[in-house]
Parts: sequence; structure tokens; C-alpha cells
Amino acid sequence: MTELAKGLFINLSSADFFHIRKAFKLGTMVRKNHKLPVTVYMNLGAVRFANKGLPLASAEHVKIHDTSIHELMTTFVKAGGSIVVCPMRLKGEGLTNNDLLEGIKVADNDAILTLMLEKSVKIISF
Repeated sequence: MTELAKGLFINLSSADFFHIRKAFKLGTMVRKNHKLPVTVYMNLGAVRFANKGLPLASAEHVKIHDTSIHELMTTFVKAGGSIVVCPMRLKGEGLTNNDLLEGIKVADNDAILTLMLEKSVKIISF
């Protein structure tokens, strides 16, 4: 049997709905099927989707397979996944901790760098 990584780090910088969906669907599958730690790091264009008040992220007309972006993110967190946002981009979007969807945290840059440099953690970018 193939030896698995010890965790998954998903770098999500895209604001594209399909990329965001892939990131959270993949992260949720890894959590549910392999019980590995999964962190989604939202930066650049993806950060605005962490805003609980963003109508676009929960709108009916942009659901993919009857699931909104916020529903995908909530399912991922409930499966034990971790979502962190870039603090500089959060500020750049004019957002604060209070604007974040429940379960999302502001990233600690040192912790993120340490996780990214861990040899046993697989990194995927969307």
C-alpha cells in the first residue's frame, strides 16, 4: 500500500467558484476518508468568500450541485478541517475577525510557514 502524507495543506488563492468548490470538496473527502489533518489557507481573491456577509457566497443562483460556497466551507469545518485566512488580504478586503464565517480563523504567518515546510504534508494549490 502507498504511504500517505501526514496532512494536506490547500493553498486557495482563486476567486473562481469551481476552484473554491474543488478545494473544499477535496479537503472534506480527505478528512472523512483518511482522517488526515487538512488546512485550507485562503489568500488573494479567495479571502472575500470567508466573509459571512457576502451574499454571493450563499446565493441560490450560484449554487453548484445545490450547495453554496458557505455550505461547502461549513461542511469542511464540521468534518474537522481548518480554514485560515491571510491577515494582510483580510485587511485589504476591509474585513475583520468579526466578519468571518463561523469556524474560520486569521492565519498566524509563522505557523503557516512551518506547516508549508513540513516534509510530510502535501501541498495543493487552487
